[in-house]
Amino acid sequence: MQIRKLAVGLLLLVSVLGFLVACGATPTPEIKIQEKVVTQVVTQVVTQVVEKQVQVKETVVVEKIVEKPVLITPTPIPTVAGSDLAADQTLHYTYRNFGTIDPALEAGSTRQFIIALWMPLFIRDNKHNIIPWLATKYDVNADSTVYTVYLNPKAVWSDGSPVTAKEAKEYWTYGISPDCKGCYLATFAGFDNLKGAKDVIAGKSTDLPGVVVKDDKTLEFDLEIADPIFVHKLSLYDTGFVKMEDVKKAPNYAADGTVRTNGPFKIKVWDIDRKQFELVQNPKWWGDKKPKLNRIVILENTDENVSFIQWQNNEIDVVWWLTAIKERLKPSDPNSFYITPNAGNWYFPMKLDLPPMDDINVRKALTWAVDWDKAIAAAYEGSSFDKPQKGWLTSELPCYKPNNWPDYGYNLQKAKDALAASKYKTPDKLGKIRITTGGMSPNFIRTAEIMQEQWKTNLGITDVEIKPGSLDAWGQDKDAVQIRRSSGGAQIPDGVVSLNEVYNYHNTSLALKDADLESMLAQLKPMKRDNAQFCGLLQKAEAQFLGDYAFLPIATSNNALNFKPWVKNMEVNNVFGWYSILDMYIAKH
Repeated sequence: MQIRKLAVGLLLLVSVLGFLVACGATPTPEIKIQEKVVTQVVTQVVTQVVEKQVQVKETVVVEKIVEKPVLITPTPIPTVAGSDLAADQTLHYTYRNFGTIDPALEAGSTRQFIIALWMPLFIRDNKHNIIPWLATKYDVNADSTVYTVYLNPKAVWSDGSPVTAKEAKEYWTYGISPDCKGCYLATFAGFDNLKGAKDVIAGKSTDLPGVVVKDDKTLEFDLEIADPIFVHKLSLYDTGFVKMEDVKKAPNYAADGTVRTNGPFKIKVWDIDRKQFELVQNPKWWGDKKPKLNRIVILENTDENVSFIQWQNNEIDVVWWLTAIKERLKPSDPNSFYITPNAGNWYFPMKLDLPPMDDINVRKALTWAVDWDKAIAAAYEGSSFDKPQKGWLTSELPCYKPNNWPDYGYNLQKAKDALAASKYKTPDKLGKIRITTGGMSPNFIRTAEIMQEQWKTNLGITDVEIKPGSLDAWGQDKDAVQIRRSSGGAQIPDGVVSLNEVYNYHNTSLALKDADLESMLAQLKPMKRDNAQFCGLLQKAEAQFLGDYAFLPIATSNNALNFKPWVKNMEVNNVFGWYSILDMYIAKH
């Protein structure tokens, strides 16, 4: 009891700012390639491959096109709740810091909840199959430039009002516009490829002609260039939508629980200041299947050592660790790990319009002067889940090529020569180098400190300042911060999508301009993934991006959730989406 009180007390006392984005690991199959354009609805017996196989009779929407997946409704879950259902169906989850919850703004900590609040049109399972969610099906034309999506006619908001296609378009138009501060919708969901989207993104227009409202329950997406996997982008958490009446209430419009949702859960409270986060069942949930969980209580993890005590005391059911605490659990709780598909990258991007990062030779010198293998081993305390990042595309993605980073590696002489070749010449002319760790994770802070020390030792650079936490920790100097910790990876298991996302971020936020890379990406996006030239061009594009030396590497991480044995039917996709949320439950324990 004393330990429990200590854990709760520490949680109340410790405060931290942080932010995170990541994807998980383990090899996964490529997107299936089909051949013929056809849409049909059939009834058949389907065996869905999961950890245990079960057969269910169901209606299946079979839609075939080049690289177009099969829609399956629903995904069978291996365990059926019965006599082992606990009386209290409250799930306790802990992770690092939580901020404003908003689909278009989401890039890290709330994605698993967003899909249960504001439903994307589709969701994906851990094999990357597309599953109907808010929408029932879709059609696509022969050249993959027009997608038609059909919303579930039964879908309503938590106040009982109908969900309409018009509301979706209104939110998405806002989500890619400059009015949506810090939003990722255009970058992650590929909405920059919609007709008219670029003008909306630039603030030149408030109309998005690439989204056509055909009727209350039908949407048409008209693309600038062909995209054979666009439907996968419609399965990302960012494409969930909120009623604009609610968005306009306040920046943190979800705080008091009055915001309307269209998923199986609604928000009871999302108070960032008081650190109170709780979801409850949506009483107006319109789906055929009612969730078994009644409540999800989210505990902000400000100190993973405290959370580890809570884990040992069975006070939390599911946790996502960032530190090497995971290693402590491997001997004692090996079966508690859920490794998510696809690894992700932690890294330090540099703002290229700020001196001295405006000189590629400085960027090369800073990269080559750090022994990254030893630095990451020390910063991550030897974690077997985290390896030094040595590229952008991760090893489980199709077309992965190791050692594709031009001239990458620890080399003191090359680092010194590069600095001397820069317009700054000597370390004393560089000015102050500022680093934000983008959160309070000890891993990121230690990595920054190791960089600082090795630059001092190896290059004589002494004017380096680190501030843990978010960019706002710098106050009036935040616009002068040149190195800003971030994360990224394959939101969709496709190298083009991953590379395009990271370039869009660097291009719009960090002033990276690379016309050759843009040309290669333009060729790659509409290309069929089985094209004999595809992998070669993708690897060339990755090398082009890496050759800009626009970021300092940290780690490629195989992220894992840990869950207690009484958490049943928990299935997670590669972007941490709990796609089995309707079947999850707490067993008696």
